[in-house]
Amino acid sequence: MKNSNVNISISSKKLAQLIQSGSLCAADFRCLDQESKQTVWQMCLWCCSKRIHCSQDCIKKCSKPCATSVDSYTDKY
Repeated sequence: MKNSNVNISISSKKLAQLIQSGSLCAADFRCLDQESKQTVWQMCLWCCSKRIHCSQDCIKKCSKPCATSVDSYTDKY
């Protein structure tokens, strides 16, 4: 299979979940417009701020509120 790009649209909630879980990094993709770039930038800052105080290994089930707080992010933005 040749290396090609796929253009998709994804909800900000799902994107925040993927970034916060560590399944996806902002360096893995590029935003196609300035508004999306700003949203992703804010999302990354928010997710990092939630992780900075977390001592859990993200692969394990985390019982701390930071693991389930994606809804609070998407409700605000």
